Amino acid sequence: MNFTYKNFDLGLFFNGSFGNDIYNLTKYKTYFFNQAAYNKETALLNAWTPENSGSSIARLSLDDPNNNVRPSSYYVENGSYFKLNNAQIGYTFNSESLSGIELRVYGQATNLFTITNYSGMNPQIGLQNYSSSNRNLDIGVDRGIYPPSRTFTLGINATF
Repeated sequence: MNFTYKNFDLGLFFNGSFGNDIYNLTKYKTYFFNQAAYNKETALLNAWTPENSGSSIARLSLDDPNNNVRPSSYYVENGSYFKLNNAQIGYTFNSESLSGIELRVYGQATNLFTITNYSGMNPQIGLQNYSSSNRNLDIGVDRGIYPPSRTFTLGINATF
């Protein structure tokens, strides 16, 4: 979307994805993988026990190969999101007041916000190919790609 008012301009770029699912493999890594070796999410304090039978988090066990390590719908989450990728606001000075030079000053921000219920770091998971074959079975699997940084930029455009 682009808007102008007198000498001001505003540009906004949104994108989103709706109705897709993501297999949150990072949840497996942070909740259950090699349970004895690392610090884990605090949510695991609410894992299933005989006293806490209503928990949505599976029973923790180091000696049961059927528990927590098999692929499961437990790791499938709604991957829908709505994101403001880029916002830019600028002001253009009149060329008459600057001896014929057109000058525009602007500020820009990228990756401002993402609205999602996805529990992973970023619902915009990329295509990750870990095999030499042309088949990619990793589409829709979140392996923990770090999300893009939020960036702020100030700039000047000058036309002589």
